[in-house]
Amino acid sequence: MKKLLKIVIVLAILGAIAYGVKTFFFTEKANAAAGPLVSTQVVLAAISTTISATGTLEPVDQVEVGTQVSGDIAKIYVDFNTKVKKGQVIAELDKSKLKATLTQAEIAYKSAETDFKYKESTYNRVKKLSESNAASSVELETAEYNMNSAKLSMERSKNEVSQARLNLSYATIKSPIDGVVLKRAVEVGQTVAASMSTPTLFVIAKDLSQMKVMAAVDEADIGQVKAGQKVKFTVDAFQEDTFNGSVQEVRLNPTTTSNVVTYTVVITAENPEQKLLPGMTATCTIVTQEVEDAVAIPVKALKFTPADGTPMADPKGMPRPPRPEGGEFAKGDFPPPGKFGPPSTFKKRADGKKPSGNMVWISIDGKAAPRPVKTGISDGVNIQILKGLSVGDSVVISQETVEEAKSGKSEASSPFMPGPPGKKKKK
Repeated sequence: MKKLLKIVIVLAILGAIAYGVKTFFFTEKANAAAGPLVSTQVVLAAISTTISATGTLEPVDQVEVGTQVSGDIAKIYVDFNTKVKKGQVIAELDKSKLKATLTQAEIAYKSAETDFKYKESTYNRVKKLSESNAASSVELETAEYNMNSAKLSMERSKNEVSQARLNLSYATIKSPIDGVVLKRAVEVGQTVAASMSTPTLFVIAKDLSQMKVMAAVDEADIGQVKAGQKVKFTVDAFQEDTFNGSVQEVRLNPTTTSNVVTYTVVITAENPEQKLLPGMTATCTIVTQEVEDAVAIPVKALKFTPADGTPMADPKGMPRPPRPEGGEFAKGDFPPPGKFGPPSTFKKRADGKKPSGNMVWISIDGKAAPRPVKTGISDGVNIQILKGLSVGDSVVISQETVEEAKSGKSEASSPFMPGPPGKKKKK
């Protein structure tokens, strides 16, 4: 008798447990059952795709001014940030040695000129004697040779004079352009040597009202960059300002640093207030594609799938999407007429194949209906719709549960967060 009583008690406990588990799961399933659809309208919006890059600001045109002769810096007439005009004297070298060299060259030229005149007269005299057979042909040839040699020496000396004068003119250093001095690399008394390469004395920027950004673009993104594309960039000195520019050139010469390949993209920008200074680091956003008035929906609408039990719209009354250019959508992209069945049946086409393009769900009087669409560019938040939807259509982006609908919540809330003020639990 006691054994039978124990068996009855055990069965009662198991039954209670089974009932509780069943009640719990069915309650949870009921609470998670399909609720109202959350939808938004198809609108016109600006959508763009971008890539990021960093670069360094430089003047559009700058010139390194050097010297072609060696010597000591005698005078400097400009300093950093000095505005200069084309042809303005900005520095001078010590001219004493160059003047002495010119004087020696002029003396040598006069000596060569005198020698040439003497040998020319000798040749003319021997030539006359040769005509009367008073001088031999050998004497005539010798006189002609001496005259020609003296002439060459005179011309060589004349060229040396010209070179000495030119070197003397190089001692006066002038600005080749209108601009502003960015760099002064010498001091008065400093010796500069123009041997293998011309030393840089000054760096002059032509115009700081226009600047360029030498941006490094990764090889994975360079295929999207084209001349003429819009660019927006910021600099650390003016973090709240956004500057506009455009891609001027994509240079084909790659740069490899730590196995990372980048290409230089030249971006030009206006700088009327001259806030942008040479050497600043620019953080650039290059707009690779842009559509101003795109038929757009949220990206999450493409990821939405209705829960089983969601009311389906009657296919007979469901409007067809706009006729796309080049013909209708593929046969089978739309649900067959008749009963819809659960949403899982629309994961495949009526012929058993995967639907072409993408699928969204539109809301018709609170009921869901599948709609195939062809998409374009996306900025990560919105996506362009090329075919399948019109402005004003209602597209589903999410779905509430029964519990959320009853409580008036459309978004999940954390049990650890305090509720809205004034709301108390009913006892």
